[in-house]
Amino acid sequence: MYRDNGSTHPKSSPQELYRGLYVRIARKLDVDPSYVSRVARGDRRSRQIENALSQELERISSRLGRSNNRGAQVGMRQANSSRRLENLMGQNRPRIRKEWLRHSKANPQLRALRVPERKRTAPILPVVEEAIKVMKLGLKQRASASMKAAQRHGRLRKAQGFSPVALIEEYNLVRRCVFGLAEQHCHRMDARLLIQDLGYFGEALDLQTQHALRDYLAAS
Repeated sequence: MYRDNGSTHPKSSPQELYRGLYVRIARKLDVDPSYVSRVARGDRRSRQIENALSQELERISSRLGRSNNRGAQVGMRQANSSRRLENLMGQNRPRIRKEWLRHSKANPQLRALRVPERKRTAPILPVVEEAIKVMKLGLKQRASASMKAAQRHGRLRKAQGFSPVALIEEYNLVRRCVFGLAEQHCHRMDARLLIQDLGYFGEALDLQTQHALRDYLAAS
């Protein structure tokens, strides 16, 4: 789970800087974080919150060393406003898989599980592709969407001897890979759309985690 850290450091990772984004803005504007989330998704409109979201993303970009030329960046974002996170994920499936495997091998808990690379990574791209599809759905549709890839992932990891915590950690690694990908391309994307899409992705991944864990426990 994410915790709101309140303060950031110039050398913080992208996921650490984005963590607690909605909570920080909610505290600043004295509103509920869920309302900030709905504005970011486009379900509600608030110019004050939209401005705060844009300012926060600019601040994060600056921390990451991506704000060398504000005017040029604004023009670049406008020129590439049609680029969305789901498109970026779809175009970088092999990279996500490679990065995910690298993180998995570096994770002490996951590294200890003796599973060949091919079998270790086999369920990950289907999960990513499923997340891309779910991101495009409306709020009500996402809640009832089919999560077959996540369910298969849960059953597979149960058969392979993974613990529930290890299963959940694999979804955390997917999140880390996608946030890292977004950070590297954020200077070419529309700030508001990127925040909105990151919210969609987070919701999709949370739902997938729930379905995977449910099927894992059902297979016990």
